[in-house]
Amino acid sequence: MKKSFLKYLSYCLVGFLPLTSCEINDPINDLVKTGDKAANVYMEIPLDKVSAGKNVEFYTEYWSEDDQYSKLEIWYSIHMQLNYSLTAPLTNYTFSLDSTELSRELQLIQSFEHSTDNYNAEKYAYVLEDGFPISYTLSPSSISKLLDYDETQIQRYFPQSVIDRFYVGFFETLNYDLLYELLVDKYTMLTDVEFETHYDVQEVEDPNQAGQTIEIKVMKPESAAVLSGMVREIPLQDLVFEPLHLFYNMSFSKSYELKAKFRVVNGLGVQNFSEEKNVTVL
Repeated sequence: MKKSFLKYLSYCLVGFLPLTSCEINDPINDLVKTGDKAANVYMEIPLDKVSAGKNVEFYTEYWSEDDQYSKLEIWYSIHMQLNYSLTAPLTNYTFSLDSTELSRELQLIQSFEHSTDNYNAEKYAYVLEDGFPISYTLSPSSISKLLDYDETQIQRYFPQSVIDRFYVGFFETLNYDLLYELLVDKYTMLTDVEFETHYDVQEVEDPNQAGQTIEIKVMKPESAAVLSGMVREIPLQDLVFEPLHLFYNMSFSKSYELKAKFRVVNGLGVQNFSEEKNVTVL
């Protein structure tokens, strides 16, 4: 009885296999059916350096299987590039910082009308050659080697964080003699006795005479914050003034870069963007 049951079961399984093997698993076909196709789009910008207030010329090709186009648009984002530089002639220390900030998100700039007259048989696509504007407000600006120190202008162009970082770096370039010159002799923030309390005397090997030692003065660890705070009280205009050439050694520049894309929405309402193109504003 047991053998008969197993034989019957094997017949059932053999009969079932051909039926299951006929089922088709086609993930590619399933993928194609999941959504509508977007238009193909390609854009070039012949001149990628353009003055503010001028038009950026562009060339684009586009094509969609449904041959319907509801929107043709130029979009771009704006990126602001900032450069700061401050130099202290006393130690030739320069603090410089370059930064890039997103000034405006990607957004619509200009729309264009589709025309069947733009079809190019050689390209198998529609070709559009046109331009889009750059606002005058994106003109680059800069200041350098100031002849007059204008506190209002300094606050306008130099963030407090930049000035603070300049002071930190400048302090690190000051040795015992230069700190004494500034804090005791020039600005009289400390007396000679008070200044000396911030240093320990250590004996080290004389690098010029083997077997001999010399005394050096080393700033106490707890004094660094105190002395750097005093240096921070020295007016910025005193530190950056270049006495040989009579100017304040500070510079600032601001410029903009556009990241542009061409957008096509076909008759099915499916959008596609071209690759991003960079434009430097002059």
